[in-house]
Amino acid sequence: MKKINNIKLKSLEQTKAFYLWELKKEVLTESERSKYLLALKSIEKIIKEKEDSRERGKYKRFIAYDHKTVFHNNKSYRGY
Repeated sequence: MKKINNIKLKSLEQTKAFYLWELKKEVLTESERSKYLLALKSIEKIIKEKEDSRERGKYKRFIAYDHKTVFHNNKSYRGY
């Protein structure tokens, strides 16, 4: 999985476009066509995983808050 993270998203998009272009050719044999389709599915899966991980990474910032203001401003807090 570590090698997959090193691959850039742009190169994956270019490879996907190339495979789609190759699939449009009519001279491909059935085995070649199935290999291209299988590779295309795996590329699309990797792209989706990379985009999802980017989305999850946006919200991983730690937001610290002041505990005293949170708990001491509460009306039920007696301050013993």
